[in-house]
Amino acid sequence: MFIGFDNVTPHPLRGKNFDESSAWGSKLSIDGSNKHLLISDSGKGKTTFLSFVYGSRTDFDGVITIDDKPWNEFSLEHRAEFRRRKISFLPQDIRLFPKLSAIENLKIKNGLTAHRTIDELEDLLALFGLKEQINQSAQTLSYGQQQRVGIIRALIQPFELLLLDEPFSHLDEKNISIGVDLINQFCALNNAGYIISSLGPEYGLSPDEKIVL
Repeated sequence: MFIGFDNVTPHPLRGKNFDESSAWGSKLSIDGSNKHLLISDSGKGKTTFLSFVYGSRTDFDGVITIDDKPWNEFSLEHRAEFRRRKISFLPQDIRLFPKLSAIENLKIKNGLTAHRTIDELEDLLALFGLKEQINQSAQTLSYGQQQRVGIIRALIQPFELLLLDEPFSHLDEKNISIGVDLINQFCALNNAGYIISSLGPEYGLSPDEKIVL
């Protein structure tokens, strides 16, 4: 999968001057099979960038293409299938169903593709230190625990490109290490790449490329 940005500028940033190194207002080609770290200071548009790639926001000037086809020409059905099979996204606010348990949140996501078994879902939660929270409602989990559930949820569907918006912001070093290992493992299984946003730290990710905003 190749993603193209041609002079893309978010509407809220119209009229602003960008550094020459910035992805905004320039021409950018992203090989989706590579590992990318998206870095910038707070407020420069990391969440916006990932939302544009995912297609959940369209408030921009310029053109974004997926394999040379403009994103805005995809039908609603094509977008839905694309997100089900080719691109997975963990937003910064995670968006778990608050009254459902950790395992129920994963079952709902897995139900879209039946890509993993229930035993695999439970094993992933246990591996990420959430064995005792499997049946605990999401709204009673700490933010770091919710992030771990969110990372697993993003990994259990088939994908060619993984988008993660500051996924480690509330994790300790041990759980960051587990998360990085899982991300690398599942990207290898899917022959996929990722775009992971960060305020600066690389978290041991070893990206192929960096995207600067």
